Amino acid sequence: MNRSGGLFWHARAWRRQGAWRGTCQHIKQWLEQVHPNSSQLVIIGASAGWMMPSPWLQGFDRVSTVDIDRWAAPLFRMRHGSALKSSGTQLRCHTGDALGNLQALLAAYPDAAVLFDNVLGQLRFMHGSVDEAVSSLDMIKQRLVGREWGSLHDAYSGAVRRGGMTRKKLVTFQSLQAVAAVPTLSGDAGVPIEHGLAPFANQLEAEGEWLDHLTSQVFPAGTTVHHIAWHYSRHYCHWLQAGWVSSKPRACRK
Repeated sequence: MNRSGGLFWHARAWRRQGAWRGTCQHIKQWLEQVHPNSSQLVIIGASAGWMMPSPWLQGFDRVSTVDIDRWAAPLFRMRHGSALKSSGTQLRCHTGDALGNLQALLAAYPDAAVLFDNVLGQLRFMHGSVDEAVSSLDMIKQRLVGREWGSLHDAYSGAVRRGGMTRKKLVTFQSLQAVAAVPTLSGDAGVPIEHGLAPFANQLEAEGEWLDHLTSQVFPAGTTVHHIAWHYSRHYCHWLQAGWVSSKPRACRK
């Protein structure tokens, strides 16, 4: 079992669909504001697309997914295949290490937009040290220069107070990626936050120290970043960040 997938993850995602509906709605609202220039999309870390809306995918002529989890491809087809077929969108699902072969993958899809789906925040667990994870993220950013791409990923995660956010409306917040965001601490909760995000951090009702997923500098400066709360379980929350980087003139799409 690894953190990027497996039957345990898919079973949990299936069971938690109702509990995660609010977060899925915020992700849908973010994607509705994204208008890609490319008619092709490559999704890295697609899993089964548990939290992804089919209507947004239907706007592409071709969607290709890549995930290291062998269950991801058949489950993605099961969840989104019919909708994409109805819109005439070609779907190709692949099993493999997209991050390990990123340069070759980008070369194979030179005109496609790239979406990292809840994968960049996992790099901290896939390397032996924080320095190695940071270096890996830096390498990915360098290879994406000049490409159209987006990412939805963990920024921070940790425990929340009992009886807190689970009974409240999920929160979302929007900011611009800073040139150099320096994490600080929010009160005595130990939540690492970037300048200007204190209101969002406070609404998460964090308890204790939260884990930094090392992704606070993933997007280029000036990118609009959407901050989304994901209550993974009753007492554990993920602070998601979502952003889209456009770098080409808009082309005609269907």
